[in-house]
Amino acid sequence: MAEEQPHVRITLQTIYDKQLDNERLLVRTLERLDGLADVPDRLRAVETAQAEAAWVPKVVLASLVAGISGLATALFTVIRG
Repeated sequence: MAEEQPHVRITLQTIYDKQLDNERLLVRTLERLDGLADVPDRLRAVETAQAEAAWVPKVVLASLVAGISGLATALFTVIRG
């Protein structure tokens, strides 16, 4: 018993249309990749900005600790005094 195989007709026009689709997709992909070319530089700039701003939380924490210590000392002095 021979099974029937579906017949597919591929023409040169079909191949040409598929090739055009692939070329359009390649062009769109290359356009997107061109926008990603400067990502390492932008990432490095962000890391540098974060490193430059890293001292801010440390200063804020030190100021907060100093303020709380000063307040505690003042209260202790007033209560004791």
